[in-house]
Amino acid sequence: MVVGLHIDVVGINAVALLFWSAVVNGVLAPPLMVLVVLLTSDRGVMGAHTNPPLLRWIGWLTAVTMAVAAGAMIGSALF
Repeated sequence: MVVGLHIDVVGINAVALLFWSAVVNGVLAPPLMVLVVLLTSDRGVMGAHTNPPLLRWIGWLTAVTMAVAAGAMIGSALF
């Protein structure tokens, strides 16, 4: 609450901060998804509770889709 109060007092647009936090979240999500898929597929880390092949493919498809969307967003902003 203190940080929110200071943001209001300084005059920073809170809606713009929410927008940019969503942008950063969208750009950082694909590498984190890759790490999650790699970790949940590793038998040394997960033991007997590794992802089955179907969930592994869904995870990779999701990570690739999010990476393409983030790349398209960055590309559209630059060009």
